[in-house]
Amino acid sequence: MNPAPPTVLKRILLLYITTVLTGCTGVLPGLMVKRLNWMDEVAQNKLAHSLPVINEKREAELMKSMIAMGTESGLPTLAVEEFFKGQILAARAYQEEWLSLHSTAAPFSTEGLDLNKTVRPALDALGEEMIHGLVKDRESKRRERILASARLKLQKAGYSEEVRAFAMEGLRAGLTLE
Repeated sequence: MNPAPPTVLKRILLLYITTVLTGCTGVLPGLMVKRLNWMDEVAQNKLAHSLPVINEKREAELMKSMIAMGTESGLPTLAVEEFFKGQILAARAYQEEWLSLHSTAAPFSTEGLDLNKTVRPALDALGEEMIHGLVKDRESKRRERILASARLKLQKAGYSEEVRAFAMEGLRAGLTLE
C-alpha cells in the first residue's frame, strides 16, 4: 500500500522546517531584532541621564567603524552605509517611542547598566556580527525570503510600523546596493 500524499499543512510545515534548517531565512533578521532589543536599555539610560536620543558623534563613529569592517570584508561601502543607516534610524525611532511612553514614569534604576561598559560593547559586537551576516546574506539567492523573515521577526517582536520600515529599508539596501 502506498502512503497517502502529504496534506497541504504538512507541505507548508516541511517547507518552513527546511527553510529554517537550511538558513534560507538569513542571518541578519535575527541580528536586527537582537540589536533593537537593546534599545530599551539605551533609552532608559538616556532618560536617566537626560541625554538626547540622537548622538551624532557615536553614530558617526559606528558608521566609520562598520564601513571599515565592511570594506575589509569585501562589501560595497554604500551597501554597508545604507544598511546601518536603516538600523540607526530604526533604533532612534524605537527610543523615541519608548521615551514617549516612559518619560513621565517613576525614575528607573540604571544600576549595573552603563552605556559605555555594558550596552555599547554589546552593540559593537552585534555590529561586527551584522557585517559577517551581511556578507553571508548578500551571497544568498533567496534574498526575498530573508526580507520576508525580517519583516516577520520584527513584527513578532512587537516593533512599530515606523521602526520596521526603517530597519527593512536598511536591510533591502544592504542586500542589493553595489
